[in-house]
Amino acid sequence: MSRRTIIIVIVASIVILAVALVSFIVLGERLFKQIVGTTTTTKVQAQARTLCPLTGQQLSFSKERPPFAVCIDNIRQARPQSGLNRADIVYEVLTEAGIPRLLAIYKCKDARHIGPVRSARTYFIDLAKQFDAVLIHAGGSPQALREIKQGKIRSLDQFRFPDAYFRDPTRRAPHNLFTNTSRLAKAADDAGFSGPSDTQGLAFGKVKIEGGNAQTITISFPTTRVTYRYDPSTDTYFRFMNGQPHVDAAAGRQLQAKNVIVQFAEHRVIDRVGRLDIKLTGEGRAIFFIGGKRVGGRWVRQSEMQTFKYEDSMGNEFKLRPGQTWVEIVSEDVRIYILDGHLKILVI
Repeated sequence: MSRRTIIIVIVASIVILAVALVSFIVLGERLFKQIVGTTTTTKVQAQARTLCPLTGQQLSFSKERPPFAVCIDNIRQARPQSGLNRADIVYEVLTEAGIPRLLAIYKCKDARHIGPVRSARTYFIDLAKQFDAVLIHAGGSPQALREIKQGKIRSLDQFRFPDAYFRDPTRRAPHNLFTNTSRLAKAADDAGFSGPSDTQGLAFGKVKIEGGNAQTITISFPTTRVTYRYDPSTDTYFRFMNGQPHVDAAAGRQLQAKNVIVQFAEHRVIDRVGRLDIKLTGEGRAIFFIGGKRVGGRWVRQSEMQTFKYEDSMGNEFKLRPGQTWVEIVSEDVRIYILDGHLKILVI
């Protein structure tokens, strides 16, 4: 073999080896990206599945169960209530005689003591349906019981499912009826209500809130004054009733909310007792209180089966901070006072 031929063979071999090496590097890089990308996607998907749709926080358990929407007494004799600190969302709504009542939604946390449980109203059914929740109550108004009988919502009425409830001997009736998530889960399973539930969620995100200062919020219901005071050290609003700390009896500490929403809705009296109908579909004005700030916006809900969508004044989806949310549903004539640290502002 001539010297020239040997040189050609060596050069060709080097070229072949270089091409093979480059191909190996390119294919290896693609394979690495594919593996990493798949792993990352899997982690993101897994994380999304373990986040509570109602709080944006990690689930405390993995068992699939329907949400429970519990009607909770809020008259003076019923306080302090139990289990409100474990709820994902709490709605405060007027009933007859100007007395506010609570609807606490439990999807993502267990609670050993919930109550006192009281009777349902039609708008509690409306609020519960958006989460495909099971309504937890002790009887109800004629209008509410009619809707329950018509099958508009799954219900665990105390008069039909007594084993789902228990009486607290230290309290007087009717403010002594309690339940817990363990009893409710068993009763729901016995009634055929268990299994996957189509629970739509709220929008959450760690975004900077741009708005006016709101250190203190006071809502003047006809018979009750509700106040939230912002605490920078916990980035939450502490809740007060008639100037006194609103304490959860089971937890032994004051209730606090990560997000407070004041949601304006049309109220009308529908009978001689003074029972109300509250319009919770369509759209209306809303004020969001987060991180010591206030932001004006609106709520939108096209049907009973949809969750409320919250938007800022520009029509963009408004994201809440992960944590518990309290929603104050009020009529346009309820007075709301906001203390921004210097001045008290009246919002009507």
